[in-house]
Order: sequence, then C-alpha cells, then structure tokens
Amino acid sequence: MTPNVSRLRIGPRLSLGFGLLLGLLLLLAGLSVSRLNELSGAFTRLVAEQNETHEILSDIGANAEDAARKLLVLISVKREQRVLAYAEIDAANRHLDAAVRLMDQRLPVGDRRQALFNVRQRLERYRQQYGSTVDLIEAEQRDDALQMLGTQTEETLTLLMEAIANLASQEQLASIKQADQLRASIARDRNTVAVLCLAAIAVGGLMALFVTRSIVRPLLRAQVGADRYAQGQYDHRIEVLGNDEVAQVSLAMNTMAEAVGDRERRLVLMAHTDLLTGLPERDRFIADGNTLLAGLAPARPMAVQLCLDVDRLKTVNSVLGFDAGDAVLVGAAGKLTSLFDGSACFGRLAGGTFAALVPIRDLAEAEQAAALIQDAVEHKLSWQGQTLDLSVSVGMALFPEHERQTEALLRRAEQAMFEAKRQRQQVALYNPKLEASRLLHLSLLSDLQDAIKLGQLRQFLQPKVCVADGQLRGVEALVRWEHPTRGWLPPSEFIPFAEDTGRIRQVTQWMLECAVATLADWQRQGLALPIAVNVSTLDLQDHGLPERIAALLDEARVPAHLLQLELTETGLMASGPDPIKVLHSLHRLGVVLAIDDFGTGQSSLAYLQRLPVHELKIDRSFVDGVNNDPRRQELLASIVKLGHSLGMLVTGEGVENAAELRVLREVRCDLVQGYMLAKPMDLSAFERWRESYVPDVVTGA
Repeated sequence: MTPNVSRLRIGPRLSLGFGLLLGLLLLLAGLSVSRLNELSGAFTRLVAEQNETHEILSDIGANAEDAARKLLVLISVKREQRVLAYAEIDAANRHLDAAVRLMDQRLPVGDRRQALFNVRQRLERYRQQYGSTVDLIEAEQRDDALQMLGTQTEETLTLLMEAIANLASQEQLASIKQADQLRASIARDRNTVAVLCLAAIAVGGLMALFVTRSIVRPLLRAQVGADRYAQGQYDHRIEVLGNDEVAQVSLAMNTMAEAVGDRERRLVLMAHTDLLTGLPERDRFIADGNTLLAGLAPARPMAVQLCLDVDRLKTVNSVLGFDAGDAVLVGAAGKLTSLFDGSACFGRLAGGTFAALVPIRDLAEAEQAAALIQDAVEHKLSWQGQTLDLSVSVGMALFPEHERQTEALLRRAEQAMFEAKRQRQQVALYNPKLEASRLLHLSLLSDLQDAIKLGQLRQFLQPKVCVADGQLRGVEALVRWEHPTRGWLPPSEFIPFAEDTGRIRQVTQWMLECAVATLADWQRQGLALPIAVNVSTLDLQDHGLPERIAALLDEARVPAHLLQLELTETGLMASGPDPIKVLHSLHRLGVVLAIDDFGTGQSSLAYLQRLPVHELKIDRSFVDGVNNDPRRQELLASIVKLGHSLGMLVTGEGVENAAELRVLREVRCDLVQGYMLAKPMDLSAFERWRESYVPDVVTGA
C-alpha cells in the first residue's frame, strides 16, 4: 500500500485521506439516523399498540359490565319494556364479540393468547348463565332469576372479569417486555454507534497518521540530507520513495549535491595542485602519502621520503628569466613522474623543491631510489642557446624508522636536504642527533629574548697590547651567556643562530650599550682605553646603526674614537654595497673600524681600498704554529705589509706562546691578543689583570 500511495501527489493524497475520513463520518451519521428512525418507529408502534390494546380491553370489560347491568333492568321492568333492553344487550354482546375477535387478531401465540382463550371460555359460561337467567325472567320466575343472578351469573361474571383482568395483566407484561426489548435495542444501538464512532476515529487517525508520515518522513529525510549537505557531506544521498512533490525536491537536492560535490572536488584538487607542474602541493601530497603508507604491501613494508631541491634555480631565474626557471621545473616534474612505475607519489612543495614517497624493502633500495632521481633530474638543459647543468640536493627520511606519518616524515626529509646543501653533499640521510642539536639551538633562541631583558648576558674583555713596547692599547668586548639552567654558554652556541634569525641586532645593541657604559666609567676614572665591539652582517645593512651609536656616545659623553667596531671579512663580502655607506657614516662619526678574521674571506685590494678601515686583524689560522713553517711566516709578513701599505694597524689574533709572538714581532705586527696574554674575562677580573700587568711579558726585556 505504501509504494502505491506514495506515488500520488501530496494534494490528491490529502484529498483522498480527507475524503475517506469524511465518507466514514457520513456513513456513520447515516447509520445512526437510520437506526434512530427505526427505534423511533418501534417506540411509536409500541405506544399505539398499547393504547389500542388498552382500549380493546376496556371495551371488553365495559361491554361485559353493561350486559350484566341490563340483566338487572330485565328483572325489574315489564315485558313490553324488555324489548329495548334486549336490543341493548345484543349490541353490547356484539361489541364484546368484536373486541374479542380484534384482540384475537392482535395477540401472538403464547401466554397472552391463552389468557384470551380463558376470557372466551368464561365469556361463554357467562352467556350460558345469562341465557338461563333470561329464561327464568321470561318465565316470570323473578325470584329464581334473582337468585341465579346473585349466585351463578354473578360468579361467572366475576370469573369473566378476572380473566379480562388477567388478559390485561398479560398485555401489560407484554408491553413492559417489549419496552425492555426496545430499551435494550436502544442501548445496543448506542453502544454500536459508540463503537462505530471510536472505530471511525481510529481509522481516521490511522489514515491521518499514514498520510502525515508519508509526507513528514520524506520531509525529514530531505531535512537530514540538507543538513549533511550544509556540512559538506556531498556523497550523502536522500532516499527517494514515490513521485510526489517531496520526492521531486529530494531528487533535485541529490542532483544539486552531486553537482556541488563534483565542483568542490575539482576546486579542492585545483587548490592543492601546482598549476605549473601539475603535481600535488604539500597538503595534497601529505594526504596521498598517508594513503600510500597505509596500504604498503608486505613485499615492501618500508618507504623512503625523498625531498629534493633544484640547485641554483635563483641564478637561472635572475640570468635567463623566469620562463627558463619554469622550464627547468616542468622538466624536473616530468622526469620525476616517469619513475617507479606508478608505485610512488610525488609533489611540489615550493620553488624548486619536490617530494617523492617511494615504497622500498631496505636502506639499500632507498639509496638506489635517490640515485635514480638524481640520474633522471640532473641533466643538461638547452634554453635559447644557453646550456644549463641541473643538479639537485636530496634529503632522505625512512618510514617507519624516522616517522610514521607523511607530514612529520616530510619535515625530516627537508631537514636532511638542508643538511645536504650545508655540507655540499648530493644526498643526506636524516640524522636524529642533528635534529636534537637544532632543537637545542631553537630552544636557546627562544630564551635569548628573555636573556637580554633579564640581564643574563655578560660582557667579557680581552686585552690588546702593542708588540713594540708591550703597552695596553685596548680591549675587545666579547659576549657570554649565563643561562639559568645550562650554565655558561660560549658565543658559538648561540651567535650563529642569532645571526640566522636576526636577533643578533638585539645582542649587538646590548653589547654597544655595555661598551659605552664601561667607557664612560673608565673616562670618569681618567682611563682612555678603547673597546672594540663585533658587529654582524645584518648590523652592516642597518642604516640606522650610525644614528643609534651617536645617540649612545652623546648621552654618555664618550669620544667616538674610543669605540671600535670589528667587522668580519666574510660579513663584508656578503653584505653587498650597502655596508660601504654605513661604514662611511660611522667613519665620519669618528668610530674606529677594523676588519676581523682577515684572510678567511675573498676580499680584493680594490674593495679594501674603498673601505674607511683603520685596523686589520689577522685570523688565528695564520698565527697558529706559524713559527714552525717558514712559508707561512712569509705569508704572514705579506699580510702585515699589505695592511701597512693601506695605512692600517695590523693585529695578530690568537697568540698562545712566545714563539708565535716572536714571529709577529719579526714581521712588524703592531698589536697582538690571545691566551698568552689573557683569556676573555669579566670587568672586575680585567681590572685586576690590568693592575698587575707587566709589559715585559710581550717585549721580553
């Protein structure tokens, strides 16, 4: 029934339901009216029959009594007057017979007819006695007639009246019985009507429930479907039963969900696909990788995450243009996707960085996969007459040894790739120990900001003395970190990483403030001793550095020539042309400038001539053990002469013994510093050293 009804439209379905319900109500009303009419007719007939029966019985009794009274008249009047009495008696008897016949016609077989039969018998006996009495009257035997009338006739009349009363009683009982039957019928009809009403209500309720559920349930399914579509569950489909309006709406919603789902999947695919190479981007690659890892076959239970970066891509873009760089990336992507027979997944992470996740059996197969990628991607590319040699740096991480999820595995491979670039290796495998070291440095960098604010940094001083007379000519300020949990940390533990993150500027500013404060204190004591502070490559690119230094010197009223700034040769070469402007601004300010670690960079004489530098500090690598190698002594002498030819003071760093000091004296080096004289020390220790220092240690006098 449900499928047939559900094929109807909602309007016809509701009309059918209400029509059936109305039909039930009309049928019930018709049955009730018909039955009430029948009951009303039966009641009317019962009343009429009772009235007629009562009238007949009254006629029988009245005629019998009338006949008995006429006998008294016959006895008391003369013969000529009896004719009229006889006529009246005959009329009463005829009426009595007619009433009895009518009563006989009306009564059914049973007690009532038996009662009527008794009336007839007694009526017959009465008429016999009546006749006998009339005969005595006609015989003029009045006394005998009176005696018979008073005895036998009166007795038969009494019996007749009793029979008539009994008949009346039977009729009354019959009437009561019929009334009871009528009342019982009325009660039955009332109960029947009540049952029919309840049945009609139940049937109507069931029909209403059925029709309502046939509409509400599809609407609820449609509502649930709409909610799921609103949540993005476009794969859900609303169950459609029938062909009504709700079913049509549900079909339309399913069609809409399918179209929107397809469109959203295409948009998501486009959003997570690299438009240049067609490879998945990071998010999609991670999802594909997790699927691959979850479905690894027992034959290849491991996987290697490869992260490769095309070397010198920035050079290609800057020299040949971005079209050439795009061609390099498209070619590399095409080479990658042709490998591993579809068992691997690939992606482009950013720039020239690609990723590949390959199922393997062991580490040897992982290395083979890396070599296969290198052989495929590293090739000569011809672009508009230019030939480019492509090379890649590859980092590897293993599943499940290093990580079990693609995202974390990819981070490990990227770290290995960065390590390969740093070590100038073609391939590097992820090393957890290096990761622990990087995490330690990262933790230190996060603590460095607090270290500056909380005063955990310390200024250490290392003296610089003149080789010729041994006099103290200045100090170099070095930073040390007294970590609250890790103790004393040397600069090598945090300075390189502070430079990488840019926080070295905060460290430099702190060093400058400490140095100027120390100079101001010494000046109040009458001591004019220069302090040298190291500045980084990032500091040299800061055009606001001269202004900040000038503000510090003015506030402390310290002469600018007492503050020296040491710049590494490597930092100068890596800073571009901007440092020259900054250096000239510092030179005009009066600050003394020095090139630190000279000899480790690649600076040219032409470049050195452009710099307003006062001092050249020879790197320790040229001083260490120089007394044991004549060729190195000649090289050291050449560097000293070069500095002097440029009008600079020359300082030898890292002097640790008298033999090295002697060579520096022989090549006419101006100043020296190193452990032979003193290690870096805090201000109070330096003051004690200065008070006890003897110049003979350097001059040998």
